[in-house]
Amino acid sequence: MPELDLVTITLDKERHLRLSLKGMLAFEKLTGKNLLKGFKFKELSLGDTAAMLWACLIHEDKELTYDDVCCMVDFKNLEAVMESLTQCLLGSYPKSEGTESPLAEKPQPG
Repeated sequence: MPELDLVTITLDKERHLRLSLKGMLAFEKLTGKNLLKGFKFKELSLGDTAAMLWACLIHEDKELTYDDVCCMVDFKNLEAVMESLTQCLLGSYPKSEGTESPLAEKPQPG
């Protein structure tokens, strides 16, 4: 089994981000946005960002709720969360020539 790309993040405790298929489906269900069609971080709302963070955390904590995740982020750690999400998402996409990452621009809180 291949080694998983995990991004360590400190929220309420040390956690590990990974965008699994379960997470992709959870994000789609919550936001109505299909990640297979691509997206740009600059177009994500704060709600989308919270949904993405939750989606990247549920692989290791199946009891974690969207509301739990929303309470873990504030202005003090929002920039660090965005950086970690960017790292996680960039690591989730295949690395092949000619494939443009959907993360064309660095995320901006908002």
